[in-house]
Amino acid sequence: MDIKNLHAAMEHMNKMGIHGKDYTMVAQRVEAFRKFAGTDWSITSEILEDNGKRVLMRATITDRNGFVVSDGLAEEIRGHGVNKTSAIENCETSAWGRALANLGLHGGKMASVEEITIAKNKDKQIDAEAEAAEKAHDEAVREEQNREPIEIKYKEDILTALQNCKEVWQCDNVVKENFDKFKLIKKHSQEMAEELQAFYNVRTAQIKEGK
Repeated sequence: MDIKNLHAAMEHMNKMGIHGKDYTMVAQRVEAFRKFAGTDWSITSEILEDNGKRVLMRATITDRNGFVVSDGLAEEIRGHGVNKTSAIENCETSAWGRALANLGLHGGKMASVEEITIAKNKDKQIDAEAEAAEKAHDEAVREEQNREPIEIKYKEDILTALQNCKEVWQCDNVVKENFDKFKLIKKHSQEMAEELQAFYNVRTAQIKEGK
């Protein structure tokens, strides 16, 4: 097959203008390729990765003898726009476009309409995901900063339990039942631990005095 024939065919194909520049649809490239290559050359697709989040594919153009004359790679991120349901098909189209462009079927520009649109959508998606991740991080930091340490809640619970005791043995049970929490409180703040100890002493003295 004569590559010059393919280039000549491209020159006569309708082009789509984007911002004053000429670009060709991948479908146009494939049409020219099939029309002038016939069965001499073939284009095949291979999925290199599909992990549920992204699809990576390679398109390969080979001659009658299986010699690779051109190839192209493409990547698509699942979950947005057409990629919600057709990420593989979309990725294959992009890979074909790159392989045909590397062969010389690009109408004077390396990017096709589909490739430009996909690239813009990817940029928007990446920006949106980055913004969402940054927002989630900031919210988590604010929540952590505003959240009262759990040790303070433990201290308040123990103080309440001691205050409600009517017998010394009940105070002792409160201490036993909350021993692990007391260790955490002491580790967090020695002052809080001493405050609990002091309150225990005061409360048991009050009970003994009949208060």
